[in-house]
Amino acid sequence: MKLATGYWKAAAAAVAMLSLGLVSGAIVAKDVNIKVVDRTGDKLFGKQLEYPATFDKVPKIQSTTPLSISFKAETADADTPLRLDQALVSFQHTATGNEVALPAKAVGKSGVFKMEITRKLFRKHFDSAPGKYNVALVLGSYTEGGLFYKLGDVFMAESSSKSQTSVASPGYGPKEEIRHRFAESQRMPNVVVSLVFSCAVVVPLVVLLAVWARLGVNVDNLQKEAAGSIAFLGLVAAYMSLAVAYWVGVKLFPTLAYALVLALPTFVTGRYALSKRIQKGI
Repeated sequence: MKLATGYWKAAAAAVAMLSLGLVSGAIVAKDVNIKVVDRTGDKLFGKQLEYPATFDKVPKIQSTTPLSISFKAETADADTPLRLDQALVSFQHTATGNEVALPAKAVGKSGVFKMEITRKLFRKHFDSAPGKYNVALVLGSYTEGGLFYKLGDVFMAESSSKSQTSVASPGYGPKEEIRHRFAESQRMPNVVVSLVFSCAVVVPLVVLLAVWARLGVNVDNLQKEAAGSIAFLGLVAAYMSLAVAYWVGVKLFPTLAYALVLALPTFVTGRYALSKRIQKGI
């Protein structure tokens, strides 16, 4: 069992200084309350002590019935709340002698301290070593000395979940072979479907060229105003390329940004080409 070494050494030093007379004054623990409640909040055990009294009945503590100890620290002469430099609750196993020291935290500024064994602390310190423990307060102050106050005995019970489950011994020997299953390749459509779709995409362009030929579109006049017409048609082709790039993999917002960049020159060149054709009567 692990011992809170730092807390214990500091408290032992405070007690040693008091016993040697190196520190004047004394600490008094008042209104010491020991309480055990179940998970529903019902009190299973309760006792209020005044130094140096102890409790006789041995309460049974489980992980589901937390133990809480609260007390008030005062000076013996002034009877005023005292700020402790060290406040611990010591649990010493009566059979093995192992010791656990849990800190008691101050509650406000009234000199009240409280320690509570939560389910997590119980499993960490007492679940592996059930049995009877001696409980004591270990208090220390650099100005008022120290106090070792034995409160009584408690019994830490083994948790039911641990008693019902046996600890399996580790197995040694060859293990089962680990087989990795990689992601299967994505199922692709039939080649015929791809060809049909490609042809369907090309059909509108073929129809457009056929309609132009039937209407007798004359592209020779483009040479009479080559600069404006070529610039305008080039920008239109850029728009078509941008649409293809968006279909292939370019994201929506970058596509809109490129389209806005092409919008102004397309409008200017188109207006310029049409005005020139009107002026020349083409």
